[in-house]
Amino acid sequence: MQEFNREVAKQLGDLLRRAREEKDVPIEKVEAATFISERFLRALEEGRWEELPGKAYALGYTKIYARFLGLRQEEVVDLFLEAYGEGGKRNRPRETRRPVEAHSLRPPRKRRKTVLLAILFSLVALCGVLIVFFFAPFHPFVTENPGKNEEVLLADDLASPLPPESPPPSFPVVLRLVAEKVAWVDITSLGVTMFSGILVPGKTYVFRSEGPVEVSGDDGSAVQVWLNGEEKGYLAETPGPFHKTFVP
Repeated sequence: MQEFNREVAKQLGDLLRRAREEKDVPIEKVEAATFISERFLRALEEGRWEELPGKAYALGYTKIYARFLGLRQEEVVDLFLEAYGEGGKRNRPRETRRPVEAHSLRPPRKRRKTVLLAILFSLVALCGVLIVFFFAPFHPFVTENPGKNEEVLLADDLASPLPPESPPPSFPVVLRLVAEKVAWVDITSLGVTMFSGILVPGKTYVFRSEGPVEVSGDDGSAVQVWLNGEEKGYLAETPGPFHKTFVP
């Protein structure tokens, strides 16, 4: 093992110091910019490398310092290695290192590219689903255009709406609800959930079915009801949970 060459270390230190002085940069500013202690910076400049934490740290500090000063790192590192008697290491044939770099770096890049493509395709598919969900027409229970404040829902027809010129069909059960205040209801008929949510005050809701219609909720005393055009009062006589069935 060759001995440490202090003369080469001093030569490298002089190079660093002269570059700093030519740029008129105080060593305190270098410390603040590179996060390298002023003590270690001066040790590098004066060739007192035995005061540095170790060879690996010394090499790292040298590279950072050279980059800060705008020096060519290759020349600085060559001097550093020469000081340790390892000047020939940077001159070893390139082909001894390239296979390692090629095998160690390319597969991760390929995997990253595959993962990114998969994520991209997933996002595109998700956007397509959202666009269809929010913008495609959906009317499984609507068979005619309701009035301004009217919701029309059916329980026996899950197909597309009837053409505008078709006469309105007749149903054994036509239930009309008007809430005087916000009320939550669940409405089902023939195994189909026709409505589950809040009735908006002042808005008319119409439900049509070929069979019995069941209505349940939290407060039916605030919801007026008409069955086949005949007023039936309220869904419940008192506030609180209720369940009521309307038959043909």
